[in-house]
Formats: sequence, structure tokens, C-alpha cells
Amino acid sequence: MINGAGCGGPAGNNRTVGVSPAMNNAPAMNNSMDTRAAAKWSPRFLAELLAITGMTAIVVILGVVQYLWASQISRTEQQRLQSALETGVRNFSQEFSYDFQQLCESFQFEVEGPAATLEARLLRQYGEWSRISSTPNLVSGVHVWRADPSRAGSLASYEEAARRFRDGPWPERFGALRQFLGKEFAGLPPRIPDGEAYFHPWTLFEETPALVRPLYQISSQSPLQVEPAGFLIVELSGEFLSRLFLPELVERNFGGAAQPGFEVAVRSAAEPVQNVYSSVQVLPGSFISPDAKINLIELVDGELRRRGGPGLQPSAAGREWLLLAQHPAGSVETAVAALRRRNLAISFGLLAVLAAGMALIFEVARRAKRIASQQMEFVAGVSHELCTPLAVINSAAENLMDGVVEGPSEIKVYGGMIRDQGRRLEHLVDEVLQFASGRLERTGYDLRPVEIGAILTQSLASAEPMLRDAGFTVEQECVGPLPLVVADPAAVAMCMENLFSNAVKYAGSSHWISVRARQIDGGPARIPAEVQISVADRGLGISARDLPHIFEPFYRVQSVREHQIRGVGLGLYLVTRAMEGMGGRVSVSSEAGRGSCFTLHFPIAGASERPEGDKVAPEAKRNVLQASD
Repeated sequence: MINGAGCGGPAGNNRTVGVSPAMNNAPAMNNSMDTRAAAKWSPRFLAELLAITGMTAIVVILGVVQYLWASQISRTEQQRLQSALETGVRNFSQEFSYDFQQLCESFQFEVEGPAATLEARLLRQYGEWSRISSTPNLVSGVHVWRADPSRAGSLASYEEAARRFRDGPWPERFGALRQFLGKEFAGLPPRIPDGEAYFHPWTLFEETPALVRPLYQISSQSPLQVEPAGFLIVELSGEFLSRLFLPELVERNFGGAAQPGFEVAVRSAAEPVQNVYSSVQVLPGSFISPDAKINLIELVDGELRRRGGPGLQPSAAGREWLLLAQHPAGSVETAVAALRRRNLAISFGLLAVLAAGMALIFEVARRAKRIASQQMEFVAGVSHELCTPLAVINSAAENLMDGVVEGPSEIKVYGGMIRDQGRRLEHLVDEVLQFASGRLERTGYDLRPVEIGAILTQSLASAEPMLRDAGFTVEQECVGPLPLVVADPAAVAMCMENLFSNAVKYAGSSHWISVRARQIDGGPARIPAEVQISVADRGLGISARDLPHIFEPFYRVQSVREHQIRGVGLGLYLVTRAMEGMGGRVSVSSEAGRGSCFTLHFPIAGASERPEGDKVAPEAKRNVLQASD
């Protein structure tokens, strides 16, 4: 062999000497490990590491701040909701208490007055209340029941048109009230002091609804005592209560844009529940755990007694009206927890987008750096691959020109040397052109049914000089007659040439190659058939870490670089692009130190899917080709 001066360098009159395998690139390859170690801790790497650490710290700090901020917002919102609820309940209760307290006080009168003037006094007080009250429609009627046996079966009711009381039968709607009053009258003491009679409380009969209170007259036996004479009945308008009075109170105190819309109900305290009013549809289980609960009757009673008058009591224990208020979410705590989760979700979602954007930026930068490194390696590899054969051709040509070569045998050797290096240059240029055309999507394939066996035989024949010169043993196995496949003959030949070349380069100390062709039939689940061509060796093999990347352009495993095996990392990439372009695929199985097996999968003419099982035809033909040095 002849060692030249280098690619494009000045040529000298060199005699026949040994050519170094690594050429001028050997020192750089020997120092590659030191260079990578130094690059790992380069200023740029440290800057990237610092930037990643800083951005990660910023995201973590923002996450903590967002969490604390969401917690503070939740506490503030809970305080605001609770304050709004307390204000609404207080104002509602005050207005309700004021109207009922005013009503009770308006119908309060001295018991010492003569019985004959009772109805006149009631009319005067009723008229006065109607004039000053903001809710005159709250009372739908005023009635007097006298316990006198001669009038016990009748009820005196106020007639607005005649402006007087008229006796009549008990209305049907007062059936339960009549029974209640009969029991109440029977339970009253026959005589009590007039002061005690004055403070006898009002009773809210919820079913009607009505306010009732005993009527007293001066006892004939003792002028200092009074005796029960009947009951005063102030009938409330249930329709006005449920449709106007209570809804307006709720709207003023719980509705509007300034305050949140709480769900409000007025109902009895115990079962069976009497729903006086509800701002929402009442369902089973509604208002089980309200945010606020106020006993309205107890509130009115306390206000009446504070003003020095008779109080107000329910008709029975558990029948008092309660004001219930709760947040639509179920409770203020539930609403605040939902708000907190929503704020945290939005905040951490934005942080996740920020982190993803940062990761994308770093990934893009890393990929750009890797691509730039691959491009540099590609340029360096191509330069080395070009310089080596050019140096040999240049040196051989100068030796021929200078007359150093003597005799036909030496001329033949030099001619073969120039031919081999020219083919090496041609192969390298073809790979680069094929890669460029594939990246620009200009590659077209002449797909048609072809005999894959003939193309395989032709490819082996073309590779025979390379295999023979390298001293390889080729074991060829063709299993059964192979059907026609859909492929481009030129592309198939290129794929086979790359696989043979790789097997020779990476064979190591083992000079053995296996070429196997077989048909894989489709399985029972409508899996189509295919033809497989496998090229196996017992060379260096590929580690599991590198296996997923070997079909990427410019990718070369570390062991290949350390062994200084020539190449630019385009062969397998071109193979996989070609197979995909023909509708097939390429697969690999390998183990470091045990060799590799690359398999080309070709679709059979008429088949469109890939096979699953490996069903081999029964007939097989084996042929072993021994190539000598």
C-alpha cells in the first residue's frame, strides 16, 4: 500500500510504505475520551446546568408562592362569604322581627275595658296598624271567638266592606285552629290577675297561619282578676308570606350583585317539616347542615319582651319557624375549598405550561447542539473518508509519474489500488447524495413485482470481491421458493450493499456472514405474508443503549469510534428510508460482543399488512460460500 501526503497537500516522491489505518485523524481519535470529559465540564455546560437549576428553582418558588397565595385568597374569600352571610341573616331577622313585633303590639290592648267596646277597639287598632305598616297585606283577616255558650259555635269576622264584625260559622280552613283553640281555652285558669293576663304571650299557629291570643274580661267574682272570654285571631296571608313578604326580604338581604346568592328557606324546626318559603326547590336532604340557622319566633319573642309587652311562642315544641341559609355549593367551607382547588389548578396549570415551555426551550437547544455536533462529525468524517482514498490515489499517481513503479505486476497492483479507492470515493458520494435527496423528499422508487431471489444473488455477486479480499465465509440459506415482492431493484441492491459493507466493517475478528431469505406466511387472524432477508454476523454487536438510535442519521456508537472504524453514520439511515419508501421495514436484533442480525421485510405482491408469526416453508436449500484471502 502507499501512504500519501494527505487530502489536497503537497505530494512528495514517496516509496512503498505501510498505510496507517487511522491516517491523519488518529491523534484526534486517541484524545476523544479526554475531549468529551473536558467538554462535560466546559463553561457552556456549566452555564446550561446553572440555567436549568435556576429556572427549576424559580418554578418551585413560584409554586410555593402560588400555593400560599391561593391559601390566602381562600381564607379571605371565606371571611367575605361568612361576613356577607352574617350580615344577610342579621338584616333579615331584624326586618322580620320588626314587622311581627309591630303587628303584635298593634293588637295589644287593656283587659279592663268593657266587653261591649272590644270590637270597636279592635277596629281602631287594626286601622291604625294598616295605616302605618309597610306590609298591610300581611294580615288577611281579624276574627274573634267568644267562649260564651250562646256564641261558642260562631266566629265573629271583620268585614272590610261593612267595616264591622259579623258572626258566622267557622270556615273550613280553621278546622285545625278551632280544635287547637278549644284545647288552649280548656287549659286556661278560670281567673288570673289582670297584670298576668296582660303579659300572656301570643301564639303562632303555623298551619293556618295565624297569631292568636286569649281575650279576658273582668271577673264578676273579683274586680282585681279577669277570666278568659275567648280568643283574638289575627289571620296571616300565607300567599303574601311565601310570594311577596319573605322573597322581598331574601332579595334585599341575600341577593343582588353586592352579595353572593345564598339559598334561603323558612321552615319548621322539626318533622313533619312545614316549608313556609324556599328560594330553591326543596329536595330530600336539603338544608341538613346550613351555614346559618336562626329561630325567628324566638327572636320576635325576645324583642317583644324587651319592649315590655307579651312575647310570642309556637303552637307546639318543634313547630317554630327557622331561617336557614346555606351556600349553593352545600356550605361556605365547601365553596371555599372548591375555589381553592380551582385557583391551585389554574396556577399550577400555568406553572406546568411555563415549565413545559422551559423544558421545550432546553430540549430544542440540546437538539440544536446535538445536530450541530452531528454536522461537525459528519464534516470531519466525510473529510477523513475523502482524504484517505485521495491521498492513496495521489501518492500512487505520483509514483507512476516519477517512474518508481517497475514492471507490469507493480503497475497492476497500483491500478487495482486506484480502482478500489475510486470505488470507495464513489460509494461515499452516493451515500451523501442519497441522504440529501431523501431529506429533501425528492427520492422516487420504481415499485413493481420483482424476484427478490435474483436481486439477492446479484448483490452477493457484486459484494464477492469485497468479501473475498476480507477473507469472509458467507453462509447463504434460501428457504423454499420465494414469491414476487413489491420493491425497487436498485433500492434493494443499495440496502444489501450497505448491510454487507457494515457486516465486513464491524465483524471484528470473526470473518463470517449469514444471508438468509425466507417467506413468512400470514396467520389465522388475516395477517398478510412477507419475505424476509436477514444478514447476520458475529462481530462487535450493538449495546441495548445504542440500539434505538442506530437508524438515525450520523449516529455512530461509541465502540465504533473507539475502534476507529471508518464511516459517517448514513448507511442504516438510508436503508430504513428506502425500505419505508418501498412499503417495507427493517428490523435488528443484536447483543454487544455477540454480533448483529439485520432483517429486511418486503411486502409480497398483493399483500398489504405485516405478518405476526414465523411460519417457515418446509423445503430449504443451504449453500455455503467459502471466500479465501
